[in-house]
Amino acid sequence: MSAPRLLRKIHYWLSPALLISLFVIAITGSLLALKKDLDVLQPATRDGIAPGLPDRSLASLIASVKALPPHTEVTWKDVDRIDVRPKDGIAKVILRSRHEVQVDLTSGEAVDTGYRTSDLLETIHDFSFMGDWAKYVFSFGSGIALIFMGATGVYLFALPMLVRRRKRIDKARRQER
Repeated sequence: MSAPRLLRKIHYWLSPALLISLFVIAITGSLLALKKDLDVLQPATRDGIAPGLPDRSLASLIASVKALPPHTEVTWKDVDRIDVRPKDGIAKVILRSRHEVQVDLTSGEAVDTGYRTSDLLETIHDFSFMGDWAKYVFSFGSGIALIFMGATGVYLFALPMLVRRRKRIDKARRQER
């Protein structure tokens, strides 16, 4: 089998799998680009009473979260991360359940709570919702496949032009003799 024919077959059969992967990446990436603009994806960041970083302990942030009725049983094991924003005077306590509680750094009061759909979208976007192995297999694999598809696509696109050019050159050489 010739190289162009083999490349065409690989290109043909790799396309559907890559297309599905690219659709997932493109759709979730488009939504993630809007996460700061759509409250349904991520709660809007509230402003605290005063900007700056007051002397507030992490334990007091958890106590503020526990003061809210749905989160009374929250422990450190339930916390995924804490995003401190001194400029806004807010600390975002993000729970493993994908709920976010915004705590005012000055008063220590929980000022807003909401569900972070954007975190779920991020795990779908990089395929890590299937496990850490999946982001290496699918995300990395999609990137490598996309590079291969681009290279073979350019080659297969240019091949007819190269063949026609070679035929013109050969014809011109024959006429010179």
